[in-house]
Amino acid sequence: MNSIKHNRGDSMKRNWHKYNRNLVQRGSLTFFIDPKALKTRPQKKKKGRPQQFTSALIQLLLVLKNQYRLSYRALEGFSKSILPLLEINTHLPTYSLTCKRAASVANQLPKLSTRRPLVALLDASGIKICGEGEWKVKIHGVAKRRKWLKLHIAIDAQSQEIIGLEVTHAHRADCSVGPTLIGKLPKSVHTVMADGAYDTASCRNAISSMGATELIPPRKTAKYRNHLSQRNQAISEMKGLGGDPLAREIWGKLTGYSRRSLVETAFSRLKRLYGDRLYSQSPNNQKIEVMIKCRMMNQMIAAVN
Repeated sequence: MNSIKHNRGDSMKRNWHKYNRNLVQRGSLTFFIDPKALKTRPQKKKKGRPQQFTSALIQLLLVLKNQYRLSYRALEGFSKSILPLLEINTHLPTYSLTCKRAASVANQLPKLSTRRPLVALLDASGIKICGEGEWKVKIHGVAKRRKWLKLHIAIDAQSQEIIGLEVTHAHRADCSVGPTLIGKLPKSVHTVMADGAYDTASCRNAISSMGATELIPPRKTAKYRNHLSQRNQAISEMKGLGGDPLAREIWGKLTGYSRRSLVETAFSRLKRLYGDRLYSQSPNNQKIEVMIKCRMMNQMIAAVN
């Protein structure tokens, strides 16, 4: 028994030298900058503005903006003082042009992840758009209106990379976005885990239609339904274990549902790295900001792994 535990510990031991080196690399500008984006010269236009900057350069500027939490004006000063040192005669747009072009790169962003996950974890969380901080509200109460967006994500259970996302208003129910998010999952997914908010026929049918296994805990007052066999099996298993909160906890450990907490870790990581609020004002730019932050976090996770 002792030898088994010892071998298991060796196999799970982290390479701390590589781990720390990759974390240090997060602060390097070369981690974010593609040399091709700086070497490409802007195209000249016959009418209007004399230069048309590439989408790759706009994406680069937006990445720097989100990584270092800069305003558009500060981004222009930062980029014009740093980027010409890396590539001589680099042409850069003004802050107003960068803001206008931000929404246009939505369809040109690369995929969040190229992995072929086997297990997908779903959840949603609010991201503040405007309003006061939580500490001020707790101490002095609410004085100004606060507003949130809702971010729905699906992550790979093994790598913890975000493989799909949807951005909606704060009052959109998780179960109403679930089928759309599930429909965009890679075909390699064979198991989908989500919390009780996704315990609806539409979400379960969407999982079944892609040939995957659903792992969603039924509600406490759930009843058997003829066309939801996997849900009925989960209800029977929980009742067999006692039907109380402890039984649901045991069920989660036995079935592997307890791994779903990794998606909550992903939200925590995203907010710690890039803040718990968005700084863009228009809905299109807010969606772009979320997509870029998720892709940046995926790149950091891939570098560490």
